[in-house]
Amino acid sequence: MKNLKYYVQAGVGLLLAFVIMIYRGLFSKPALSDKVMAIGDGFTVVAVLYLGFGAIMWVSTTGFFDIFGYAAKKAAHAIIPGMIQDDVGRYYEYKVEKEAKRKGFLENFTLKLGVIFLILSILFLFVWYQVA
Repeated sequence: MKNLKYYVQAGVGLLLAFVIMIYRGLFSKPALSDKVMAIGDGFTVVAVLYLGFGAIMWVSTTGFFDIFGYAAKKAAHAIIPGMIQDDVGRYYEYKVEKEAKRKGFLENFTLKLGVIFLILSILFLFVWYQVA
């Protein structure tokens, strides 16, 4: 049960890659080079998505997006003063509070999975150059 989130994330990536492969004509094109290119395209798109999400997750652990959260809380407090009871105070206090709650970047599985998909896409690119 502990590794279920990793299996789900890998399964979603493979499913998305397979859908993209079908969309690119994996089963409809007769040429082997077109099929290899469809497989490579599927892995490339998923690799770019996972690497992008992994990078955003990593940057979010550095506190880069804290200013946006602070602005949203201040705006919500200004627009709906009765519903938002806690005033966040100054930005420095907000930043220190967020820094105390923040964990390090421990969940880097998304980046690792993105690198695996990127390696697969590069391998299929090399195969495509040999077949084409």
